[in-house]
Amino acid sequence: MVRALATAFRAAGGEIRTGCEVIGIDTAAGRVAGVEIAPVDVEHDPDQLRVAGLDAGEVVPAHAVLVAAGAWSAEGGLATDAGAPPVRPVKGQLLELRVRRGHRLPARHIVRTPRCYLVTRPDGRVVLGATQEEQGFDTAVTAEGVHRLLEAAWEVLPDAGELELVAARAGLRPGTPDNAPAVGEGDVEGLLWATGHYRNGVMLAPSTGRAIAALLVDGELPEPWAAFTPRRFLEEVRV
Repeated sequence: MVRALATAFRAAGGEIRTGCEVIGIDTAAGRVAGVEIAPVDVEHDPDQLRVAGLDAGEVVPAHAVLVAAGAWSAEGGLATDAGAPPVRPVKGQLLELRVRRGHRLPARHIVRTPRCYLVTRPDGRVVLGATQEEQGFDTAVTAEGVHRLLEAAWEVLPDAGELELVAARAGLRPGTPDNAPAVGEGDVEGLLWATGHYRNGVMLAPSTGRAIAALLVDGELPEPWAAFTPRRFLEEVRV
């Protein structure tokens, strides 16, 4: 899906900058004027850095800026200079399993329980997820996480114990204090946010995109997104 979005974005005339990171927000007369970017560590990604051809502290001018950086939306300069909503990382471990030759799929439909979910693919893969852990930006796969997922799957689908364990990984969800999205304009005029979707980012992405487009074109968020403005967190702090 990410590759498809990148292709569509370029086809519409957009430019994707790689090998750099946003280190601050540029403002003028009380509203956003652009973003300040800097190269990533050369040791980490030298090829991308050469392609980008960036100088440290380059400012990319913009009439409006959208921050959609997931669990990293409130990191660095964005947390202070831009008045970022309080987004935190919520760790989730998941497993990729596979049906062995001669065996059948453990289920034909998505299975959800309070402890896990299983998604079967036509090619025999089975995705088993996902833990919910408050561990900061840690993305290590742990024995406990793997055990908890396998145990939860076995409780509802004993056949899951016969599946081949192919891979394990961990990702980070963007959570807010009320675990609801933060979508819309914050405390800086022209600076928009689309983050905090927690466990529903993929499902809410199309609706979020339409809401942000409406905000840019019409100047206001459509319902029900108006209730999820990032300003609700700023109002709580002020009170």
